[in-house]
Amino acid sequence: MATLTIQVEDNSVMAGLKKVLEAMKGVVIVPNHQKSMSGIEEAMDDIRHGRVTEYESVDDMFEKLGI
Repeated sequence: MATLTIQVEDNSVMAGLKKVLEAMKGVVIVPNHQKSMSGIEEAMDDIRHGRVTEYESVDDMFEKLGI
């Protein structure tokens, strides 16, 4: 079984494309389900991608946030 992934940027053509693919014999549309990350996985991903800010103290954090 061959797998073909199609990325559609214009949602207006999606309905027509689905109809064409469903009409083809032997073609099955498989829904795209992305695995959701747990909280710890999201946190580790944030660290890996540099989306973490470190502060010296709580007062320093409040000062930099303008609170």
